[in-house]
Amino acid sequence: MYEQFRILVVEDDPRSLDELEHALSGPGHEITTCQELECALTLAEGQAFDLVMTDLHTGGRGELSLLAKVKSNNPVTEVVIITGSSSVERAVEAMKRGALHYLTKPYSEEEVRLLVERVKEKRIVREELEELRSYVRTRRGPGLIGKSPQIQELKRLIVRVAPLDCTVLITGETGTGKELVSRMIHENSKRADKRQFAINCGSLSEELLCNELFGHEREAFTGAQRTTKGIFESLDGGTVLLDEIGEMPMSAQVQLLRVLQEKKVVRVGGTEEIPVDVRILAATNRRLGNEVAAGRFREDLYYRLNVFTMSIPPLRERADDIPLFCNYFLESYAKDYGKPVKRLSSEVLDLLFNYPFPGNVRELKNVIERAVILSDGEIIERSHLPARLRGQNTACLSEGEILLSLSELEERHIRLVLEKTDGNKSRAAQILGIDRTSLWRKMKRMGLADGAVRNGVA
Repeated sequence: MYEQFRILVVEDDPRSLDELEHALSGPGHEITTCQELECALTLAEGQAFDLVMTDLHTGGRGELSLLAKVKSNNPVTEVVIITGSSSVERAVEAMKRGALHYLTKPYSEEEVRLLVERVKEKRIVREELEELRSYVRTRRGPGLIGKSPQIQELKRLIVRVAPLDCTVLITGETGTGKELVSRMIHENSKRADKRQFAINCGSLSEELLCNELFGHEREAFTGAQRTTKGIFESLDGGTVLLDEIGEMPMSAQVQLLRVLQEKKVVRVGGTEEIPVDVRILAATNRRLGNEVAAGRFREDLYYRLNVFTMSIPPLRERADDIPLFCNYFLESYAKDYGKPVKRLSSEVLDLLFNYPFPGNVRELKNVIERAVILSDGEIIERSHLPARLRGQNTACLSEGEILLSLSELEERHIRLVLEKTDGNKSRAAQILGIDRTSLWRKMKRMGLADGAVRNGVA
């Protein structure tokens, strides 16, 4: 994780210096040593270190002047004081002036290594926080694109609910932008300067999901060598998005209910209730009411999650927004790939207007990116589109065939793509503009076997 972790060691005893240097050695560690205070002051003035470890016996009360020099040069540098039992008071004074910790001789290598890990963890938190603050300040990327009444209403709801810190359930088909809506809620909330973390509840096994969300105690299972905090505990003050909440296993649902009701978690293998402070957002492409009726989702959890619901309309229900998305994606990818492309032909726009987009905005984004890559001029033409869009007018209906519902059309198209890719789900998902997990769920719902697909039949 660290390209370079710079440590300065100040110790006047050669033997102690060697022992300390050995204890501090590790991947990515750059260790500088000196035995005199004057040398340390010179180094601290000209260089920035992540950690400074200094013995109190480097001369008089010089450790305080070294501490001041280090902090003035780089306030985030951590300083650890090494002291004998007779000098603890001076070490405490140094901590009052900004030192992180003090080690009393004799100390163990394990104590030293734990201190290094502590400093590294602080550095991780600091860098991630700065990255998040920069993200919030600049608001990289667009918000919700669209002028349709559904999207305008959704924007108004986000503005109203974001500051209230309540649980929000976000519903919508795959690819409609549920994670984007959750990010906008977080960015406009009082937790905006804290982290947001999204986890897909359908992509992990039951055991792994519980471990990730709630953490585990030491020896809770084979290989658990130390106590580990889960996402709810680690993200103190932040926001958690539980994506595909409808696929969460029942055992995890029970523990999630405790988090929502009591703001507490119990780690796997533990009994202690640990207070947590997180805002929970949930997203799903399923109808949770139906899942409750089928016995696959807890009714009490459903009502806890359903405090405030936002529904994102599919792209086919707001086709007037397609040109707005196209303009944004076109400009973005033209810049990324250094292409002169500026607009879509009228024929391309007509094809996009009449395509049902089962993968929604995500699929449209992939279509435009592909078209920009293939184009050489200023206009996106029909030939730059995937085959499923170029031939859609003749592929959807044959003579005498009845009109199909959107779900039937989607199933037929998925079967066709799987047939053309010889059952390669990764390739099929790429063509459809959805992720592999979403394709697997659709195939399962359609009753398709896991093997190759031939002639439209699994």
